[in-house]
Amino acid sequence: MNKYLLTPGPVPVSCETQLAEARPLIGHRGKEFSGLFSSIETKLSGLLKTDGKTVIFPASGTGALEALAANFIGPGVSVISVSCGVFGDRFREIAALTGADMINVDVEPGEGVKPHVAATAVASNPNASVLLLTQNETSTGVFNHIDEIVAAIPQEIKPLILVDGVSSVGAMPCFPQKWGIDGLATASQKGLLTPPGLAFVWLSERGWNAVSKRKCPSYYFDLVRQKKDLFKDAPENPYTPPVSLYYALDHALDEITDKGWFSLRDRAARSLAAGIEALGFELLVKDKRFRSPGVTAFFHPSGETDAILKSLKSMCVEPAGGQGKFKGNLIRMSHYHDVRWPEISLALGSLYAALGDARRGAGDFMRRAYEVWEAK
Repeated sequence: MNKYLLTPGPVPVSCETQLAEARPLIGHRGKEFSGLFSSIETKLSGLLKTDGKTVIFPASGTGALEALAANFIGPGVSVISVSCGVFGDRFREIAALTGADMINVDVEPGEGVKPHVAATAVASNPNASVLLLTQNETSTGVFNHIDEIVAAIPQEIKPLILVDGVSSVGAMPCFPQKWGIDGLATASQKGLLTPPGLAFVWLSERGWNAVSKRKCPSYYFDLVRQKKDLFKDAPENPYTPPVSLYYALDHALDEITDKGWFSLRDRAARSLAAGIEALGFELLVKDKRFRSPGVTAFFHPSGETDAILKSLKSMCVEPAGGQGKFKGNLIRMSHYHDVRWPEISLALGSLYAALGDARRGAGDFMRRAYEVWEAK
């Protein structure tokens, strides 16, 4: 039996995207590949609503974060890191490895970053050069409103804003140029609905000016080196790219740039959350404004969350467990892909079966979920 994948990365990809990846290979130093590359760049610009181009690396999302750190941060650079979970902590750890002077601000996991928290941190440290933020924290299912956070920061002391968009881009609005972000990192295997293996970095004009004045200690992740080939009339990668993944990405971008995609993700998330609560589970993120359109995190008050997760996996329904302090006590279900009512029904029905005897107090969970789904 095939598994029904509900992990927050990698996520299911469409049959059409899989077929696109199976196309015959082409050389990466020729017009055909440059045409494919240009097509992807045009679609990424449309998705992000940007004028500039996006650097593409053969790497994971962590590689994109490493690229931002290597190019913007180094020994003695003052960096403010605002984290509300495991992946915010990871971005912080990557930055700290460069020898930067870290100023760490922690938000309780399960809560979102409110604009005044970041603004106060910047105001209290006006000499800080960089601010690290995470748009979507998949360890807790928190979605941070980056546009509101950046808008709250005093412009006269605004540091360079570097954002982890690894699990947000493609599943929810992320408009770095409009919002005033200077460096954005993302990856292929979550909201971009492509198999793992591609990492992306977008920089603002201010960001490019900043990295051009620094010597990057990495050869592979040097963004200035990447820029030379990216901005050619016939763009290409300086090193061998995974051509098959470019084919897959080119097709997947067509799927997620359809009108209404973001609202569909939000609708699926709200419907699933309603059914989960009606089953007797508790959502980790209490404030609805901070609930992720890409992944929902929840637990059962009985303390049997881990047993329920194991039962789901025995049915070939595979969500993810908790991370960090939530290990063994949290279920994380993603809805990045084209989740509609049939997929929601499968997820909720599987949870109902996994509850066992506890299901007697579950309530009319399908009716509640369907009411939210139909309300749009």
